[in-house]
Parts: sequence; C-alpha cells; structure tokens
Amino acid sequence: MTAWKQAVARAFDRADEYDGAARIQAMVADGLAVAIAAEPLAPSPHVLEIGCGTGFLTQALRSRVSVGPMLASDIAAAMIARCRTRIGEVPDLHFAVMDAERPAATAGFDLIASSLAAQWFAHLPGALAGLAALLRPGGLLAVTTLAAGTFREWDAAQDKAGRVSATPAYPTIETLRSMRFENCRTEIRLEDVRETHADGAAFLRALRAIGADTPAELAAPRSAGQLRRALRAFDAQGASVTYAVATCLIRRAGEPKSARQP
Repeated sequence: MTAWKQAVARAFDRADEYDGAARIQAMVADGLAVAIAAEPLAPSPHVLEIGCGTGFLTQALRSRVSVGPMLASDIAAAMIARCRTRIGEVPDLHFAVMDAERPAATAGFDLIASSLAAQWFAHLPGALAGLAALLRPGGLLAVTTLAAGTFREWDAAQDKAGRVSATPAYPTIETLRSMRFENCRTEIRLEDVRETHADGAAFLRALRAIGADTPAELAAPRSAGQLRRALRAFDAQGASVTYAVATCLIRRAGEPKSARQP
C-alpha cells in the first residue's frame, strides 16, 4: 500500500463523526441501491461490497435486494467496526479489511457494489477491471464515484487565493465512458448533487469529519493566508459545493444465474 493510500486509510479511521456529516454519501448510497434493485440479478446474489464505510450501502442493499452471502470490505479497520455496529450480527454477512486494488477475494460474485469509494483508487480503470474479473457470467459491478466538476466551487475559490487546488483530478465523463473491460458492457450515468454549508469553515470541517480531507497525492501545501483568502472567496460564492456523481454499471457477458436455471 502506498504512503498516500495509508494516509487515506488513517483519515477514515479517525472519522468518528462520519454519519453526522455524510449527507451526500447516504443519499448516493441509497440511490445506488435503488439502481441495483432495478437490474437483473441472480437469486440471493453472492455480494462483495467495496468501501463499506459505516454501512450506508450495506444497509440500503439489504433492504432493497434479497442478498445471499455478502462480504463487506473497507481499507480502514475502524470503518469496518462502525459498519458492524450499524448492521449488527447477520448470518452470511462477513467483513474484511481490504484494498480493492489488490482484492483478497476469489472470483464468483454475482454483484460487486461500491458507493463513493472508487475515487480513492490510484488507477480507476485497472481497479475496475480487476473487480469485473471477479464476477460470474452475467454478474454486475455497480459503482458510484466522483467525476470532474466535483467541488468546482471550492477549486475556484482556491484559484482566486493564488493556489492551484489540491482536489484530486477526478476523471471526466468522457474518460469514464471510454473505459472498456473484457467481456463486459458498460453504462455510465452522471448526476450533479449540491450541498450547502453555513460557510467555508463548515465545509472543511465536514470533509474532515467524513475522512475525506486527504489532499491529492503530491499536492503542494497551502499557507494560512492562502486558506483564509480561499475561505473568503468561497463564502462570497454562497458556500455550496457540487458533487459530480458518476454511476458505473458494468455487466459481465452471459446471463445472470436466474436466467440460466430452470
């Protein structure tokens, strides 16, 4: 695991106030569960969840899909513990601390799902290809991630403060739609979701509360003066931010088990 990814894991381990600040994350997780429930799935699908966090998607999936055995994973051990607390003891629900870019899992999943975790992958296409390879024929990889345009208001405020933004370089929708995976067909949807904060300081506190304040790898540090100027510019814009949420539905060739069996 790289030093940057270790920093990401530590930030999420410290995110004790995640649930209180993660309004967008909860909304997106529920929306992904709705999208998955509308897709053809094997009966009692064998499920792998990537980046389970405190369990927003874990809970939403279990309420909307009759899942079978399920493995919920996250890079941060403390997040696994929080998810366990939310969900409780459930038969056939297991947990693992795991880096999805090096998944410690064998092929055979009917559904692999992940909500707003893939933006932390070092190489998104490679990671998705690796996960798609774990699907059974007809299986579904359903992922939400952040696309270019996310936090564009904060980026603009930082530019006005004389500093290039430390926001990660999220992929454009064109880049996402150009991804190709062996023996798979892919559908990419994009939706802007806006969140308003009391001010810029509240926005930064919310990012810290959900463990999402790790700057882009190799980002230059900012001075206190630059931060103050960026916060003033951000407040003048209305203290709201946009999440550009991409939903990626990657279907492996073949028929879901329900369609193959009599």
